[in-house]
Amino acid sequence: MPKKTQDHDEPLLTLSELAVYLHLDETTVLKLAASGKIPGIQIERQWRFKRKVVDDWLENRLTEEDESFADAPDGMKVPLEELLPDSALIPNLKARDPLAVIEELAGRAYSNNWLADKPWFVGAVVERESLASTAMEGGVAFLHTRAKDKGKIARPFIICGRSWEGIPFAAPDGKPTYLFFLLGLKYDRLHLPILGRLARALRNPATIAKLRSLSSTDQIRAVLLKEDAVARSGVIPPPVSAEAFQPKLDKTLRLRAIRRASQARHEEEAPPPKAPARARKAKAEAAAPATADKPKKAEKPKAVVTRRPRGE
Repeated sequence: MPKKTQDHDEPLLTLSELAVYLHLDETTVLKLAASGKIPGIQIERQWRFKRKVVDDWLENRLTEEDESFADAPDGMKVPLEELLPDSALIPNLKARDPLAVIEELAGRAYSNNWLADKPWFVGAVVERESLASTAMEGGVAFLHTRAKDKGKIARPFIICGRSWEGIPFAAPDGKPTYLFFLLGLKYDRLHLPILGRLARALRNPATIAKLRSLSSTDQIRAVLLKEDAVARSGVIPPPVSAEAFQPKLDKTLRLRAIRRASQARHEEEAPPPKAPARARKAKAEAAAPATADKPKKAEKPKAVVTRRPRGE
C-alpha cells in the first residue's frame, strides 16, 4: 500500500523535463509522445509523463534492440556488392565544399530509398565531422554518424562519390580529398568491420590513383570489389612511393581533357563574333544624321535672259 501511495504522489514530468531526462530536444519528445511511442497523458492539453513508466519503456526498448541485434548481419561476411550497387556511385560530384558533399551523397541515398530521414542524417554526419575530420591521408574520407538510428535508415548502404578537382576536407596531410564514402550501415556490428575493410582496401596509394582516373562507374566499382576481396583475404600490399598517388588518366579522360583545353584556348583567342549583315545595316541606318531623312528644299528657278537680235 505505501508503495502505491508513493507512485501516486510522484510528480509528473513535463515535456521539457522529460526532454532533459532523455537528452533529447523537446520537438523530438513531442513527436514521440503524439505518435504513442513514449507513454504519456495529456492534462489540459499539456503532456505529462511518469518517470517510472518512462524507465520501464526504456528498458523494454533496450531489450528489443538486444534481441534484434542477433539478426544484424556480420560485417565481415556481407559482400560489398550488396552495399555498393551501381546507383551508389557518383563519379563526378558537383559539390565544392564539405557541407555540399554531405548533402549530395545523402541526397543520392535518399533518392534510392535507402534513407528515411535525410535532414537527421545530414545533421548527424555534420556533427560527427565537427568533432574530427574523417578524411585520411591520400585523398579519401569515410563519412558516417556517431549514432546508429535504425529507424532513420531504411537499409544499410555505402555511397561513393568522386571529385575531380578535390575538396578541402581537413585531411591530416592538408591536401584535398577526392574520394568520399558515406556509410549508413545501421548497426555497429556491420559498421565497424565494413569501415575497417574499406580502410585496408584503400591503403595502397596506387588504388586511390586508379580510382581517381577511371572514367566509368563499372570500372570504379570493379576496382573497389577487387580490393575489398584482397583486404578480406588478409594480403598486405607492398609499400608504394608517394608518386603513386598521382592519377594516370586513361585514354578517354586524356582525350576529354585535351578537347576541353583546346576549346577553352580557342574561345580565348577567337575575335568577338561579327554582327549579322541585317543587324549592321539597321545599326548604320540608326546612326545616320537626322538631316538625311528631311526632304530637300525646292530649288529656285533661274532667270532666263533673252537677247534681242542686232538691228532692231
